[in-house]
Amino acid sequence: MEIATSQQGGIVAVTVTGDVDLLSREELGRSLADAVRDADQGVEVDLSGVDFLDSSGMSTLLTGRRAADEAGLTFRVVAAGDLVRRVMVLTGVWPLLTGQAHG
Repeated sequence: MEIATSQQGGIVAVTVTGDVDLLSREELGRSLADAVRDADQGVEVDLSGVDFLDSSGMSTLLTGRRAADEAGLTFRVVAAGDLVRRVMVLTGVWPLLTGQAHG
């Protein structure tokens, strides 16, 4: 897994590529926590380069969302590939992480 971050205005963009699983969740968690700390308005997560997302990865994303909520920031997944989006829809986390009702 690779993570790149950038900031434009008050939004921190987090771009993730590769597999998000038990082995990479701590790194993702640290990156999301840093993004929440550095953002003035919100965090946007791009998962379009993620090939695999397991339950620990989804939990890490939800933890990032909760931290952003507590900080008064927006947090949303702005892109996801078909497989990752399908898994997020089937597990019910898609609307929580994107603000969209369905995939």
